[in-house]
Amino acid sequence: MNTSTESLDPALIDQLGKDVQCHELQPGRPPLFIEPKGGELLDRALFRAWTRRVKPVLEQLITRHGGIVLRGFPTPETDDFADLIEQFPPFEDGYVGGRAPRTQISGKVMEATRLEASAGLGVHSEMAYRRQYPKRIAFFSRRTAPQGGETTIADARSFAYDMAPELVAKITELGIRSALNYGPRSEAVEQSYADMDRHGWNHAFNTEDPAEVESLCAARGLEPLWHDDGSLTVFTTLDPFLCHPLTGRKLYRSGLHRAHTATEVLSTEIRKNHKYPTGMFLGKQARLDPSEVDHINAICDKATISWPWRDGDVMLLDNLQVWHGRNPYEGPRDVQVALLE
Repeated sequence: MNTSTESLDPALIDQLGKDVQCHELQPGRPPLFIEPKGGELLDRALFRAWTRRVKPVLEQLITRHGGIVLRGFPTPETDDFADLIEQFPPFEDGYVGGRAPRTQISGKVMEATRLEASAGLGVHSEMAYRRQYPKRIAFFSRRTAPQGGETTIADARSFAYDMAPELVAKITELGIRSALNYGPRSEAVEQSYADMDRHGWNHAFNTEDPAEVESLCAARGLEPLWHDDGSLTVFTTLDPFLCHPLTGRKLYRSGLHRAHTATEVLSTEIRKNHKYPTGMFLGKQARLDPSEVDHINAICDKATISWPWRDGDVMLLDNLQVWHGRNPYEGPRDVQVALLE
């Protein structure tokens, strides 16, 4: 079942005004590119006024297309990105207990990740390992890598319909158990990480107090398990499918199929051992067959695209409908993000 939207809606596009032009890389697939036409919106003040005027339209376009890219506008610096996203409500829960090693830059703006440059990041829905998650996520390419580093995206709107019905039924019945590992308390966030499990729990939870970590976990339905070396594993139970709050479409929201964890089992007797692999696992001691993992990954791969970033590009994604990732890169790169409601 193909659930992608039709191509451009002229009536909606017209509400953006005469000073912009829009196009898609693939008809009916995210993202929608919005670019200035003429010089009017190259003026920073006029651009900021325009974004405030058309913000309701931009929100509709994000939902309809799964995401938009604002390209060629006067957004060269973090302050410009911050001003743009200030118009959107923030994800109030922030990045408490987040997986990626990243630090706050200014206000809502954070680093994308400190995962080392040579590592790729598979497409995923932001914070799919949490019951609380941002409905939208914004990206800003302040400095584009000279080689690689593209932010990949995957149109996830049809995943639940493209998966074999018997597999959907199996995953739905069993549910998902998630494990996430953090390193012991550390002095600082390292410049880069080959293994994100080394990221210190004190930086992930923004506190030096283990008791506060436990309180934060309790408020979010998380189960912390401390280890003798000072590291931490956090467990939670998740629903693999949900309905989009605006479109009503059924969506797959899980990393169950990623890496080796899909065919492994996470013991429910969590205190018998001291080490658990980071990942998502089927409930009731079940596992996916390798063929089922390949089936889901093939669906994800088919839906994944990328294109070269340009300095100043801003992308706003519907976090449920469109997943994101990152290609490896060489040279300097500065991509920033913000989590939005």
